[in-house]
Amino acid sequence: MSFDAETHVHHAHKTGHSRLDMAVAFSALFVSVVSLGVAIHLGHTMSSMADANARLVSANSWPFLSSGMGTETIGGEPKVRMRVVNAGVGPAKIESAELFWKGVAYRTDHDFLIACCGVDLPTGKYDSDLVQNEILRSNSDIAFLELKESANPALFAKLQQAMLSPDLKLIICYCSIFDECWKSDITTLSLTPPRVKSCERPKVPFDQGLLDRRA
Repeated sequence: MSFDAETHVHHAHKTGHSRLDMAVAFSALFVSVVSLGVAIHLGHTMSSMADANARLVSANSWPFLSSGMGTETIGGEPKVRMRVVNAGVGPAKIESAELFWKGVAYRTDHDFLIACCGVDLPTGKYDSDLVQNEILRSNSDIAFLELKESANPALFAKLQQAMLSPDLKLIICYCSIFDECWKSDITTLSLTPPRVKSCERPKVPFDQGLLDRRA
């Protein structure tokens, strides 16, 4: 005994009018193409908005370190002030610092003063607060060397000349709170400090010898 299985094949419904059927098909295709175009455009728009938002966040957290060097009269006494200034809008994480005089790196203010000015001034006669691994807030500054004229008039005069000399370089590597990092000689007053992936410890860090004490 054999059975004949009935096979039902579903066909797209047609109106019986070839022109109308083609119009419906083209309309469906057009709607599909438009929907795809809208989706692609929306994707590009969202991507552009995300990029713009990322740039805005980065801009609002951007630190910018520069040098502030000069002579000020405080309490009636002249004082050399050599400072690092954060003129950016976000805090700066100071990862490393290098102080050079005539191409030679110095680790302490004391050694630098001997090299630049030929004076061996006892510690305590000058001020220095710049160290690595510090956070410098926006619109704030930190001293890497300050000296009153009364501490040593001869050194004071020499230091006034040294702080404006091209032989002096202070290279600082710093990062934003989002770990975007820059490294530059802040005495050059450049508005476009080079970007770096990260900050590495220099061979001769300007750290007053503190890193060895912490190790």
